[in-house]
Amino acid sequence: MSRNYAIIHFWPISGGFRKRMEMLEEALGAIGSVHRIRRFSDLLGWLRSGELRRGQAAAIIYTSLLAPLAVLLRIFRPRCPVYYMVRGDEVTFTSFTGRWFRALVAVCFQKLMAATGCRFIFASADLRRRFVQRLGRIRHFKLLPNTLGRPLPASRPFDGKVALIGDFGTVKNIEQVIESLDGGGFQVDLYGNRTLPSRWRRTWLHTHGNVGNLVDCLRHSSLVVLASLSEGFPNVLVEAVQAGCGVAVHSSFPFRRLPFSKPWRFELSDRCDGDGSRQPHDLRSVLSRLLTERRDFKQDNPRLVRLIESDWSARVRTIFA
Repeated sequence: MSRNYAIIHFWPISGGFRKRMEMLEEALGAIGSVHRIRRFSDLLGWLRSGELRRGQAAAIIYTSLLAPLAVLLRIFRPRCPVYYMVRGDEVTFTSFTGRWFRALVAVCFQKLMAATGCRFIFASADLRRRFVQRLGRIRHFKLLPNTLGRPLPASRPFDGKVALIGDFGTVKNIEQVIESLDGGGFQVDLYGNRTLPSRWRRTWLHTHGNVGNLVDCLRHSSLVVLASLSEGFPNVLVEAVQAGCGVAVHSSFPFRRLPFSKPWRFELSDRCDGDGSRQPHDLRSVLSRLLTERRDFKQDNPRLVRLIESDWSARVRTIFA
């Protein structure tokens, strides 16, 4: 039976998120019809649709703020599955910016969706574990990482050219990377920033703002450093390996369970030894070792490469069929 899929979002989207949503529409189009609902009037029309009354419709949401709608659908249209696409941790994101009430709302609404049987679609196992720790048992869930579906190009050995993606004062956490690389020795290009605060200006740091084609830009670098605090399986990871870059990630949430080998991991923040002394984070030493050893990212990370090369569209069709 063909299904009507309603992707409901009332907020502007951009960049990799827009691209991934377009891929979702294309994949779902192979098994049913797809509608984007961006306005309240569109939502009212969909709620009155025959497909919804006959149980031939499904709702897809990306934010916990739509939990009241999800609960109403579960009550009045129980044959309509509601999919909650968890691509990052809303609670960490909003808490980082000091919006504590918004973080509390996110927790309460996520608990409500879990209790009413909404289907959680996690971008990674790290996100699923974090949600289970916070919410308790989640009855219906699947994993849908942001994979590519085609072979990756060869990766370039690290030559000291580092790329960062994100803005200052965000969960991308680029400040800690810049601070840890102080002292020179690396050329760093930053993409996606809106500003360059004076305290972070460095002769070896070059900022480019938002760019149209990140993959093309990343071909001028050989390593992307990810220090994010909330994303489960960031699109930039896929874009980096598409561009032939290696990727270094930290060892904590949200990257703990991604299949990265040890040479490509670093400690995110200062840690305390047993005697109470502080030891600096080791990003600089990790990058220095990669520079000396000229390791091959694809050879070091075969499980990750197979995952990224796996067919995302086929996984979408299996999950939403």
